[in-house]
Amino acid sequence: MPAIKKLMDEALSGPSMAEDFEGALPEERKLVAQAKKLGLFASGAATQKYMQAIQDQQEIMGAIADMTIETYAMESAVLRAQKILAAKGEAGAALPIAMTRVYVSQAMEKIESAARKVIAAVADGDMMRTQLAILRRLAKHEPFNTIELRQQIAQKMIERGKYTLA
Repeated sequence: MPAIKKLMDEALSGPSMAEDFEGALPEERKLVAQAKKLGLFASGAATQKYMQAIQDQQEIMGAIADMTIETYAMESAVLRAQKILAAKGEAGAALPIAMTRVYVSQAMEKIESAARKVIAAVADGDMMRTQLAILRRLAKHEPFNTIELRQQIAQKMIERGKYTLA
């Protein structure tokens, strides 16, 4: 609950939501951080409405669980790509990085959709419009060119004759 309250205060305080990430895969790590915030935001909105009765709202709990699972998988993919990058360098990690970018892009779409579903279920009128505006702000990011990334991944798979990360 303290994390949810902190996020709500931060979201309502103004446009300073951007975080700068240093080091390897900064955009991917930023998306993971945003996914975590979206999950907290949706959870907070649902908890505000239902309080202790949230456990009876199975579809809302399912959407929140889906967001949590996707966020965990995103973070795992980014950490794995970072590890490969550290071990093999930029050229050796090109394929895992491309795969990670495709995955985090897809996962972010799923997370945003699930958050939108939760907001629509727990709010209406002006409150829903306000919460959707916050959701858009939390989900705002520069997209990766997933078409090109998928083509690169497919080309590597064809060249190697198998599905591989290395």
